[in-house]
Amino acid sequence: MEDNEKKEQSLKANLQKIKHRIVVMSGKGGVGKSFIAVNLAYGLALQGKKVGLLDVDIHGPSLAKLMNIEGIPFPINQAGDMPMPVKVLSNLSVLTVATMLQAEDNALIWRGPLKMALIKQFFTDFEWEELDYLIVDCPPGTGDEPLSVIQTLEHVDGTVMVTTPQDVALIDVKKSVSFSEKMNVPILGIIENMKYFVCPHCQKPTNIFAGNKIDELIFEKSIDLLAELELDPNIGIASDKGRPYIYDYNKLSNAEKLMEAVLKIIAKVEIA
Repeated sequence: MEDNEKKEQSLKANLQKIKHRIVVMSGKGGVGKSFIAVNLAYGLALQGKKVGLLDVDIHGPSLAKLMNIEGIPFPINQAGDMPMPVKVLSNLSVLTVATMLQAEDNALIWRGPLKMALIKQFFTDFEWEELDYLIVDCPPGTGDEPLSVIQTLEHVDGTVMVTTPQDVALIDVKKSVSFSEKMNVPILGIIENMKYFVCPHCQKPTNIFAGNKIDELIFEKSIDLLAELELDPNIGIASDKGRPYIYDYNKLSNAEKLMEAVLKIIAKVEIA
């Protein structure tokens, strides 16, 4: 069998194992997109779903750190001929380019065609298990990576947009919304991160960023607001430890809102 034919068969076999495919996007960096992707994946797993988490941020992969799998080699399938994503729970596995790098500070300086080829390799050169959900963490913007993901997956159930309240972030997320529309991919909703900070002494909420146009975008495009999250120092603590915030801090308002977002996504995807 020709190598290309074998890879196409592997691609088709892996895609047939995935029931639902969700792409997490943001217009700009620094809005907590990877944190959201990680906690959506954990939230789905906590709901009993079989979940895969794919990091296609080629130049700035962070999921290895966020999932505490730095330095862990890929397992090999039973046939002994293909690597598999790294398991972090019995029903949650992760695949990130960071696992392929020899050192965490190594950089991949690749142009579009190489990046597009690598994203396809995530499905042709690895063996995935049966999944209820695949969550794909894309780099900021609307470049090669999200385009390649959507083209490779063929069918995507929807995108989740992550933004912060300032107007400059919303200008960028509008581009992601437009991208999703042009690709004929449904927008499952927006998660507004770092909306405000609650003083631990007086419990008074204070807005962190100036900006109030997200309501206009939601109204104009008829997009659901999946969650408004406050700025919480525990997010940084959980992320640095590679722990799931949605589990470790499940009694806090943010974690409850994240789980509510997970349940909204399940309802949207599975009822549809």
